[in-house]
Amino acid sequence: MKKVIIIGAGGQIPEVLIPLLQEQDDVELTLFGRSASKLPYENVTKISGNASNLSELEYALVGQDIVYMNFDNKAVTDVVVEAMEKTDVKRIIQAGVLSVYGEVAEPFATWNSRMMGGRVANNRGIVTLEASDLDYTYMRMTWLYNGSDKAYVVSPKGEPFLGVQITRRAIAEFVCDNITGKRNDLKASIGLWEPGSENKAKPVFY
Repeated sequence: MKKVIIIGAGGQIPEVLIPLLQEQDDVELTLFGRSASKLPYENVTKISGNASNLSELEYALVGQDIVYMNFDNKAVTDVVVEAMEKTDVKRIIQAGVLSVYGEVAEPFATWNSRMMGGRVANNRGIVTLEASDLDYTYMRMTWLYNGSDKAYVVSPKGEPFLGVQITRRAIAEFVCDNITGKRNDLKASIGLWEPGSENKAKPVFY
């Protein structure tokens, strides 16, 4: 049985991911967040807490096998990694952002830079993860939207970032694939977009 904890379980990606994981026979799920006790899921453990609080995180992480962190904040990532080290949890998958390396290619790069305020995304969790000894997967997600498309393109670190959009469902599929062992993107920073969205100027929903 794989024990999986979702930090930030009240977010939009977990809305899709949690039901997917509940379909797995070998996954035992814990939901952690500020109002986790109010989340409308059954047959899961719910722990309300603050991800910035080391002792609350340590309590939640004891006995877990895999962490899915649903947001990217370096200060909080620092605390999560410290709590994982103290509780001997090695595996983390983190939802992150594109352009942490300035890797976004034109014509998308111009629009993306303008929308992000003209800067490369910095001070992100990937900095902490890459400096750790953890088995991490950092997801550099392109612009998200709700939809039923499950397909995703995987782009390793060092390759140009080409795709402009992806569904939250596809992100959840990628996370689930790594949790179940269908994929094992260990110590990896992965760009994710949907097939066919390459080399466009912006997402179709903008």
